[in-house]
Amino acid sequence: MPPPKSKGGKMLSLINWRLKVTINDGRALTGQMLAFDRHMNLVLADCEEFRRESAPEQEMKRTWGFLSVEGPPPIVDEDKKNAVRVLGTPSC
Repeated sequence: MPPPKSKGGKMLSLINWRLKVTINDGRALTGQMLAFDRHMNLVLADCEEFRRESAPEQEMKRTWGFLSVEGPPPIVDEDKKNAVRVLGTPSC
């Protein structure tokens, strides 16, 4: 079930929902979005990082917990259950 629509826009309606954020180096971050600002920096809780290793063709998982993702405005993809693509870098 998609989050309810609100006057604050699409990003505000995604607060407290689990999102998959893909950053420009190919890593994917999955976590609960707690906050964002006008620069579209995101704060994710219970965050996990997934990345593909080329040599053994396996996916590596790393648990971050609380993470801030910096980046330009994300694009919300309706077809991927509110997945957000951010061309930025994670910072702790």
